[in-house]
Amino acid sequence: MLKAVTWCAKCLFIYFLVAMAAIRFSWVFATPVWQLATRMHWTHLNRLAYLLSYFLPIFAATGFLLGLIPLGKLGKALSDLFRSLLPSAAKQLPPEPDAVPPILWAWLPVTLAFLIRFTTWQSRNSSVFDTQRSVGRVERFFGPLYGQTPGLLDDRWITDRFIFTGPMLFLIACAIAVLLRHRLTRPNVEPSQ
Repeated sequence: MLKAVTWCAKCLFIYFLVAMAAIRFSWVFATPVWQLATRMHWTHLNRLAYLLSYFLPIFAATGFLLGLIPLGKLGKALSDLFRSLLPSAAKQLPPEPDAVPPILWAWLPVTLAFLIRFTTWQSRNSSVFDTQRSVGRVERFFGPLYGQTPGLLDDRWITDRFIFTGPMLFLIACAIAVLLRHRLTRPNVEPSQ
């Protein structure tokens, strides 16, 4: 039970970090892409419109690239360096055997939160007699800014993008990259004969 609570706390902490990064530092990822796009004449949008339109693919690509970096091995190397410099500082806990990294499952609670928000959202233009009740749901959560109609844009549109959709795509892309990295760098084990 304690392992499940610890795992869930780690996943929620990763989600919190990604959501804060999405809100505070999205310009760090999107500004270089916007500058390249304007220099190559791929876009004529200003920086804010470009960020709002293409934030999701840029943030998902950033998550994928971050997932390719072996952060666990870098952390182990830093702890080994710290122990070599200060050998009496602290004893290290033995690693858990065959533990699944929380980053591989951190997308799950985030995706559940997204799906709850995605299914409960209703357009301001929806009608009681409308069978769809929320026309434009996919465009609202995944579409670019120019695809948004006035009925889709409201005061929670930015929150839905930066708190729900962006971190979900980031963590799914990061988990896919980590899984690929683990599959590609796993040592080949010869079957015993």
